[in-house]
Amino acid sequence: MTISVSRRAVLKGTGAGFAASLFMHTAPTLAAETQAHSGDSEWTGYTICDSCNHMPMCGITFHAKGNTVIRIENWKEHPNHFLCSKGIATLQRLYNPNRLLYPLKRTNPKGSDDPGWVRIGWDEAIKMIAANLNAVKAKYGADRVLFYCGDPKEPRPPVMRLARYFESPNYGCESSVACNLAYVHAEELSYGQEIAGGPSPKTKCVMIVGKNGSWASPHGFFRNLLAQKARGIKLIVSDIRRTKVAEQADIHLQPKPGTDGALAWGMIRVLVKEGLVNQPFIDQWCTGYEELVQYAEKFTPDYVEKETGVKAEDVIAAARMFADGPSAMMLPGQSIPHQHNGCNNVRAYSLLMALTGNVDNVGGSSFDDWPKDYIRWDEGYTRTFIDQQWFNQPEQKAKRIDREFAPIWNEMQVLCSPNALPEMVKAGRIKAFAGFGANLLIWPDPAEYQEAVRNLDFSFATDYFYRDETHHDMDLVLPAAMNYERYAPFGVHGRKVSARKPVKPLGECWEDWKIALTIGAAVTGDSDRFFGGDPVKACDSMLNDWGTSYAERQAMLPN
Repeated sequence: MTISVSRRAVLKGTGAGFAASLFMHTAPTLAAETQAHSGDSEWTGYTICDSCNHMPMCGITFHAKGNTVIRIENWKEHPNHFLCSKGIATLQRLYNPNRLLYPLKRTNPKGSDDPGWVRIGWDEAIKMIAANLNAVKAKYGADRVLFYCGDPKEPRPPVMRLARYFESPNYGCESSVACNLAYVHAEELSYGQEIAGGPSPKTKCVMIVGKNGSWASPHGFFRNLLAQKARGIKLIVSDIRRTKVAEQADIHLQPKPGTDGALAWGMIRVLVKEGLVNQPFIDQWCTGYEELVQYAEKFTPDYVEKETGVKAEDVIAAARMFADGPSAMMLPGQSIPHQHNGCNNVRAYSLLMALTGNVDNVGGSSFDDWPKDYIRWDEGYTRTFIDQQWFNQPEQKAKRIDREFAPIWNEMQVLCSPNALPEMVKAGRIKAFAGFGANLLIWPDPAEYQEAVRNLDFSFATDYFYRDETHHDMDLVLPAAMNYERYAPFGVHGRKVSARKPVKPLGECWEDWKIALTIGAAVTGDSDRFFGGDPVKACDSMLNDWGTSYAERQAMLPN
């Protein structure tokens, strides 16, 4: 089962007294544990679904005979224990006949119609990667290598650690390309960290912006929303679509695409003009209020209606309803930040919380209360594990490939934006690419990025499947173990931590953590810094700081 990490244990920051005696954290012992299930006896294992980019870490109970998973079900003790169709489909993915099961090396020149893939062993693959990355580092500098994580998000912690100790500040991921980090960035500009969420039992009103949680969140989201509606909560939805969530709204605001900022500022003006702001909160915690009042002046109800298509009376009613709190807000992770001026549009919505004093209060939106040093938005690492302060040094940011075209992002975010990769390759700023779950189709013009990969000195990728659109001009493609076959990462659910009990990987697949850690040991010559390639030891380096261990968590799994 999942178990809570107490605040005292988190603050204490050490966990030697919790060292478990179930088994030692070494690769041979973990392998022996897997081999114990090699017969025909049925046994039960536990893992985390990674179909939604590893979040929200929904739990899976699986039943296996020997090393074969035969059926799966909800992990009923898990905080997120309702599997959707994507979670159920992971079993089909596990045994898909097209899975990549061993390392591939190209033998024909890049650009050839046939890459000439041949099967090689892991020793050759790791040596080839280490030799090529170190050659680029010696000739051009470590910052000429771009490290990247796509889907799933699970490999992010060890890959960022690899980038740091290889000494390249150019690490990015799909969140710094086109996903959630743009939303986080907007909130950090206003609040210093991510904030939002709800509703809670004390919430009187909740505003949901651009989020169709009935489809995009676990089943529990919509059930909870219906339960909150049944107790009388008021619901405002701002979404151009008439979604299942919007159908539950007391007020459904449907702005024209790209006009969310005008709508939010229209609501802000109503709060100011009608004296609905929380002045004591503003006086104590906010700066720039007079400038805000001045800027909001032009967003009259009539102006907002003309700009957004939302009726003036609905804008006024929504502002009043939100002010009659305590109120919480669910902001979008993807949709609005991707608009023109999307960052400021998200900030405008988020200011409704500050103006009404619904920040970290009972029933309002709150800052996350995660374990010590944990970074929620990048799914599983701590600042210590990746040595985040190194990435934040001015001399490292000066080497990043986003420093010219995204200067504020470069200054504030630890992850670089790799969206100018084609330009960077042409300019010689990137010579090699290390991709984990990379998908070149994430960009609007994939052909430009495919050409960029073709022109690199060296590139490799890990994946579940060979996908020609991304891998055709890579030098190596490595087989990654799937979520049923991984020990890492552990799940974090607020103050609760869940471990896994996996099957042995099929074929010659390695879990991404093992791949990244083994490469790290090879390129640096420092095996200890990369835990001898052992994912469980790497997890323990974080869990021990919280007063626990992987073995202790695993021992608490249901029988």
